[in-house]
Amino acid sequence: MSDQQTADAHLTDADERLEIVRSVWREVLGVAEVADDITFFDQGGDSLRLVLLVERLNQTTGRALKTVDLFRAGTVKGHSKLLAESDNSATSGFRGTSRADLINAARARRP
Repeated sequence: MSDQQTADAHLTDADERLEIVRSVWREVLGVAEVADDITFFDQGGDSLRLVLLVERLNQTTGRALKTVDLFRAGTVKGHSKLLAESDNSATSGFRGTSRADLINAARARRP
């Protein structure tokens, strides 16, 4: 079974999908516990951490989730639902957008 098939199998199970999202949230936020129904920002996140969250979820799941979709979904449960509905595997060569890439792009736009 390929890595992508293994990731897809984990994403079909609701409990495993929730645990994947919780784990990434804990990593990005640097906390021991997260609540499933509290928004990322209420849990202590900010816009830069949201970008990191998108990158880590994409790396972990092989999906190509968008920052705006995670912002709108907002909670662990919402993000888990996005993963359940998302069958758009990341295309080969997709690597997400790192924080450094975003900072460098913002600096490049300054006059």
